[in-house]
Amino acid sequence: MTEPNKPSDDQPLSDAIRELSQIVRVVMASQEQQTNTHDRMMRRDLRWRNIRAALICVSVVGGALLYSLGLQQLFAPTQFNGPYAALVRIEGLIDAEQRANAHKVSAALEAAFEDPRATGVVLVINSPGGSPVQSSLIHDRIVSLRAQYPSKAVWAIGEDLVTSGAYYVAIGAPHVCVNRSTLTGSIGVVMQGWGLDRTIQRYGVERRVFTAGARKHRLDAFQPLRAEDEQKAAELLKATHAQFIEAVERSRGARLKGDRRELFSGDFWTGEQAAKFGLVDGLCDLDTVLKQHLGVTQARDYTLPPNLFTRMANSFGVLVESRLATQFATMRLTLLP
Repeated sequence: MTEPNKPSDDQPLSDAIRELSQIVRVVMASQEQQTNTHDRMMRRDLRWRNIRAALICVSVVGGALLYSLGLQQLFAPTQFNGPYAALVRIEGLIDAEQRANAHKVSAALEAAFEDPRATGVVLVINSPGGSPVQSSLIHDRIVSLRAQYPSKAVWAIGEDLVTSGAYYVAIGAPHVCVNRSTLTGSIGVVMQGWGLDRTIQRYGVERRVFTAGARKHRLDAFQPLRAEDEQKAAELLKATHAQFIEAVERSRGARLKGDRRELFSGDFWTGEQAAKFGLVDGLCDLDTVLKQHLGVTQARDYTLPPNLFTRMANSFGVLVESRLATQFATMRLTLLP
C-alpha cells in the first residue's frame, strides 16, 4: 500500500516567505505613500513661503516707490478750515546730489506760489550752505516767482543755520528773520582740497594722468601747487564772492549797517548780531510770522519728500564715499561757513 502525500518540509518556509514579502510590500507602499505625502506638504509649504516672501517684497518696494514719488500726500489732508500760508523747507547741504537741490526746491516753490488760496509763502531754512550754483539758482527762482506773483507776501525764517549758500537763498525773500541764536551770515566762498604730492613721493607711488590741454590738470591734489594754479583759484573765488556780495547788497540795500569789509569777510554771527548788522530784519519763529505777518495759523507744506533710495544710499555711505573720492581728485567751490 502506498502512503498518502505528506506536506513537504519546505512548505511552511515558503508560506512564511510569502507572508514576509507581502508585509514588506505593504510597509514599502506605506512608506512610499508617507514620502509622497511629505513631499507634497514640503512643496506646498515652500510654495506658500515663496508667495509670502514675494508679497512682502512687493509691499516693501511698492511702499518705497510711493514714498519716493510723494504719493503719500494723496492720503494727507488737503482741506483747511481757514486761510493758510504755503510753506517750503530747505534743510541740509545745498547740493545737486542732495535733497536741497535747485530742481526739487524750485518745483516746491512753484507749487507754493501757484496756490491761489495761500496768503503768502514761507521758507523755513536750516542749512550750512553748499554749492554756489545751486544756491544761486534757488535764489534767482525765488526772485523770479516774486515778480510773477507780486501780491504774495514772502518770508524766510532761519532755524539753526542760515549761513553762506543758505543765506544766499534766504535773501531771495524780501523779509528774513531768525532765532536769536541762529548762526547767520558767512558771506564768503571757500575752495577746499588736499595736498598729497609729498605723501605719494614718500611711498614711491607714481601717478599717471594724460590730458589734452595744457591747463586741464589744474589743482591736482597729487601735484605740487603751482603759482599759476593758486592765482586761478583766487580769481574764481573773487568772482564768485563778488556775485554773492552783489546779491546781498541788492536784496538788503540800505538795511545793511556796519563796515562792508567786515560784513563780507565770510564771518558769521548769532541772530541777534545779524539783526544789528541789518543782515536780517529781526527775530522770529514760524508761528509769529504766520500769525502776525500773514494773518493765518496754518501752513500747507509743499516741500517735496526725500528720495528713499538716496537716503538708503547715504546710510550705507555711498554718497560719502563718492564725495571723498571727488575731494581727492579736484577742488570745488562751496558756500560754506
